[in-house]
Amino acid sequence: MASKSDNTGLGVAYQIPRNTLALLMVAQVFVVVPYVLQLSPWIIAVGLFCGYWRTRVYQGRWDYPRRWVKAGLVLASVGGVIVSGVGAFSLETASSLLILAFALKLVEMKSRRDAFLVIFLSYFIIATQFLFDQTIFIAFYELAAIIVMTAALVGLNQLHSIVRPMVTLKIAATLVFQAITFTIVLFLFFPRIAPLWTVPLPSGATTGITDRVTPGDIARLTQSDELAFRVVFDGEVPPLRDLYWRGIVYSQFEEGTWSIAPALPRRGEATFEPIGDAQTYDYEILLEPTLSNWLFAINAAFVNTDPTIRRTRNHTLEAADPVMSVFRYKVRSYPDIPLDPLLRDGFRARETHLDGEDNPRVREFAESLYRDSGSVDAYIAAVLSHIRTQPYSYTLSPPRLSSVNSIDEFWFTTRAGFCSHYAGAFVYMMRAAGVPARMVGGYQGGEINPISNHLMVRQYDAHAWAEVWLQGGGWQRVDPTAAVAPERIELGLSAALSVADRATLSVFSNARMGAWGFLTGVLQWSDSLEHRWNLWVVGYDGNFQAGLLKKWLGEITPTRVGIAMFIGGGVSLGIVASVLFWRRRPPRQHPVERIFSAFAAKLSGYGYQRRAEESPAAFVRRVADEVGLTEAQVGGVIAELDTLLYNPAVAWGSAELRALRSQLRRLQFRLAFGTSR
Repeated sequence: MASKSDNTGLGVAYQIPRNTLALLMVAQVFVVVPYVLQLSPWIIAVGLFCGYWRTRVYQGRWDYPRRWVKAGLVLASVGGVIVSGVGAFSLETASSLLILAFALKLVEMKSRRDAFLVIFLSYFIIATQFLFDQTIFIAFYELAAIIVMTAALVGLNQLHSIVRPMVTLKIAATLVFQAITFTIVLFLFFPRIAPLWTVPLPSGATTGITDRVTPGDIARLTQSDELAFRVVFDGEVPPLRDLYWRGIVYSQFEEGTWSIAPALPRRGEATFEPIGDAQTYDYEILLEPTLSNWLFAINAAFVNTDPTIRRTRNHTLEAADPVMSVFRYKVRSYPDIPLDPLLRDGFRARETHLDGEDNPRVREFAESLYRDSGSVDAYIAAVLSHIRTQPYSYTLSPPRLSSVNSIDEFWFTTRAGFCSHYAGAFVYMMRAAGVPARMVGGYQGGEINPISNHLMVRQYDAHAWAEVWLQGGGWQRVDPTAAVAPERIELGLSAALSVADRATLSVFSNARMGAWGFLTGVLQWSDSLEHRWNLWVVGYDGNFQAGLLKKWLGEITPTRVGIAMFIGGGVSLGIVASVLFWRRRPPRQHPVERIFSAFAAKLSGYGYQRRAEESPAAFVRRVADEVGLTEAQVGGVIAELDTLLYNPAVAWGSAELRALRSQLRRLQFRLAFGTSR
């Protein structure tokens, strides 16, 4: 490593070109901007301060920090990350330390070696951003960041005198786009393998459906227009009223909150077999990151193509690992299959359990209504009729309930609630009468994108409903929301909301923008583009790759995949080479100049060589003077050449070109014989 005195001797080879330094600082801003939403504000402030410090050094007004200052900044940064609440090792922690090191390195950057280190670190930071966000927008943004950073790398290898930012950017863009074709080949054919190591992924993107639900939670969730998942059906999309996307079963109720009950012993577990001639729905789901294992599907769902997905005893689907990125899975649902036609005693006890003496008024009301009904079916109908005929209302802004006697308070006092209020109260009343019942959480309905004909299910489609076990029929879905707001099930959420409730939804939700045809079309087009991106890029996992390669190559073997990669790589390199040769081809000559070049080539055979500095007219006049031709014999040809070559106002066509060829042939004849005839 060279000493300080040695660095002075290295001169230009050691220094960072000023234009390159400015471009490098701009590139750093490009790289860090996407992290603004993931990092603490103080980290962004540190980055801005370091950038300001480096700018002052660039202007010659400040000096580089001393060693003790740099050590203090490093210790303060590490301590700040720990104190800011990201104590456990996670992706946010690693990213915070990485960005801080990136910013601090900017302050002490002196030589080309330091600049190279910053550039290589920038590429790593760009790749890390895809662990947070994999949308098509961030992909194109990071592509632009790569071009800017590559421009800084190109400028770093140029002399001070020729570093021009726009020219450097053009060179960098050319290099990046030349690499894209081979990148596509590697993306398509390189095997998808499990990572050698993992880090805890970001905790920011979580689903609105959780394993604990207090009445009102789902109502607050509906104010979000975040995408939950997309669905592609094989065939027609079923009616909205049949689209119940089952996710979580809530069997335990304590202190006003429904939650997942502890698992029962697996002894004597029932088996579930599809019915061959039953109605089926075949579809593929692209689930957005949830950081949980819960998957969503129409009941009863079977996944036979992915061993990482299991079917639970509650007839829900679970992934082997939490969903950290867009997760695609194919499902076949049998909506008419009876679930648990025989109910084990353990399940019966769990699904009829009520704690303590909570909600005594509802218990008394339920027991009385059940006695008057005479049967379970009549009792269910009586409860739904009570909801339908009494002054209950459906709202996104229900009154807050206490944790004790919350069902009593809702049923007899407030009478205003969302789906989870009605589903929870209905399940509680079923259990009060000794009827096995439970609450199910998920989504209901969705929006069809007419451009790509896929279904979009958003967070505001979150829903809760009840399941009641009937003798001989198993678990049957009962949705009390259909009694108070049937339009919610038939037409979607917006149809069931009041004007005040609709105003609380996101501005970009379908319920708010339904009347704005143009903006709705723009959102549908954008969603269709994002959907295709998820299908072919984000969702290009091992299973999808295997299916695609089997379609292209037949039997998948290492030899065939290697040959495909070799051919694809050769084609991609051939495309790049063709473009390079095409760009370096000789410029296309003017038709008049081409004709004259042929004329000059023929005269060279007679000993008349055209000089490099001579225009066509000057060459003709010089040769004519040597031969002794008069102005009358060559003046017309010279005038015609000047007019066709240098006067843009004069139009030329095939007739003018034929006339010029004729005049040049006559002139060639005279020059060949060296006569003035």
